Amino acid sequence: MYIEDLIVSLSLLQGVSLNKWDQTLVHSFSDQVSRGSGLTEKQANLALKILKRHSSSLTAVLKKDVTQFLQNPTYRYPLRTVNLNKKLSIVDHPIAGKAIKCEFPYNEKYVEKIKQNRDKFFYASWEKDERAWMLALTEESLGFLSLFVKQEQFETDEAVQDFLTQAEKILNNIETYVPMLVLDKNEPKLINIDKNLPVLTSKNVVSAVFEARKKGICTWDTKIEEILTSNIIKKITLDLLKTDPGKHFHVNSENVPIFELTDIVQHMSPCLFVIPGGSEFEKLQQSVDLCQHAGISDEEITVMFRLPSETDKNFNDFVKERKINSPISEKTKVVFVSSKLPKPVIKSKVKFNCVINLGHGNVHYTMRDFVKNHENLIFYSEKGNQRTINFGDL
Repeated sequence: MYIEDLIVSLSLLQGVSLNKWDQTLVHSFSDQVSRGSGLTEKQANLALKILKRHSSSLTAVLKKDVTQFLQNPTYRYPLRTVNLNKKLSIVDHPIAGKAIKCEFPYNEKYVEKIKQNRDKFFYASWEKDERAWMLALTEESLGFLSLFVKQEQFETDEAVQDFLTQAEKILNNIETYVPMLVLDKNEPKLINIDKNLPVLTSKNVVSAVFEARKKGICTWDTKIEEILTSNIIKKITLDLLKTDPGKHFHVNSENVPIFELTDIVQHMSPCLFVIPGGSEFEKLQQSVDLCQHAGISDEEITVMFRLPSETDKNFNDFVKERKINSPISEKTKVVFVSSKLPKPVIKSKVKFNCVINLGHGNVHYTMRDFVKNHENLIFYSEKGNQRTINFGDL
């Protein structure tokens, strides 16, 4: 009779008093062998000690003297050897393409660290067959694992070490690698950029920072920082510029006048304004005044929706009288829509540099899908609506 059979039998015995420690181990070993996984040498020694303590109970139930099996134990599965190595290596992976294989004996602290940072990785998974964690070979994974190498003394293969050396070199000389806006001889300039990126045209700092942002560059040097923080622009503008373009930016309409968005509308056109249902006329008037304040003429504005004349004739008349009802063209800098995204907006293929949502209301799926992941999404609404206005939640 195999030791694994005796473990399973003991775990199933009724009326046998096991102390809490023995009970936990027996059920853990039983579950392990039932999944076809052999015991380690340490587990086998513990199992024998527990089985010997309860050999009389097993003999009585099985109607067979089990002491002979305990004196000369045999195992159904070969005893496993625990890999005590702590090693990182690069391997081919069916999902991640290239992955960093992280091998180490079970360590709760290591596992917890990986799980806490899991959302940062393109791919991170415990893979039973490999008995290792697999992390996609990315900058985030290398940055995370470099701490393991330094603090936990992990062994690395040559390929991993090469990548870690490169990553460390970049971090130590970040200013020569990260695309950024700098002030060179009092003139804004982009450095560390792809040769195919269009040349910066702005000559003043504020315009240059916005132009760089539209090109996907949101880092600047200390000289630019000093100028921006010297009250040259509004606080709202600076807060937006320091916010990741992919994160939603909220402005509390209860205590911040809409004209505080002037710099943003002026420099981030073409802009898409979303006016949800309720107070459309009032919000359109405010927004058109804002556009004028930003130097945008009526000819450069188009309103892509109308309201029922029976109830909202004043809205439609305002649009007609101001002549802000022209089709979208190359001159258009601001487009107003409501709950639904009109087909002409989609067909125009205009690349909006920012979306300004003026509140909360029911939205059509076309609108939700269009703006939920849009860069530079700004909510200008009451503070109480800050949580509920996320299109992605609707």
